[in-house]
Amino acid sequence: MKRTPIACYFSMLLAAFTQSELSVAGDRPSDFIRPQLQADKPPINNKTQPDRAIHADLSTFADESWILPVRSSHLSPGQIRSRPLNMPNLQPFFLVGEDSASLVWLRQRATELQEMGAAGLAIEVTDTEALARIRAAAPGITILPVNGNDIATRLRIEHYPVLITATSLEQ
Repeated sequence: MKRTPIACYFSMLLAAFTQSELSVAGDRPSDFIRPQLQADKPPINNKTQPDRAIHADLSTFADESWILPVRSSHLSPGQIRSRPLNMPNLQPFFLVGEDSASLVWLRQRATELQEMGAAGLAIEVTDTEALARIRAAAPGITILPVNGNDIATRLRIEHYPVLITATSLEQ
């Protein structure tokens, strides 16, 4: 067995007492309310005001044809059963396609969708004309072409159109 000199033990014992002040995370009330990512200054060349919310309108790209056609093989037009969800802080969004049922659903619910601030995902779109028809059914609402397979798998849905909120999945 190897012997450790007593001086090593003594230096380790003293090391614990050399720190000038011990602090524990969360020992002050302000520690609990401080944001995790706090920036001291806005980024360089940022012309927006840091206290103002920034929303990107991704539907204004000059050419979206590079992403089209969009196909979501896990989803098809059809009826769904409404069910509760528990997804706090989820912003409402909906899934639609270029089919007639989606366009009718979108026209009927456009005002409600706009009032709740829902964003749309066009998960079945063949070309830019079809995307334009979808957007025309709900003017003023951002609708982006996106593959919906991952969402369908995670939320266990098979059909669209569907509205997904923090508390429910409904048609």
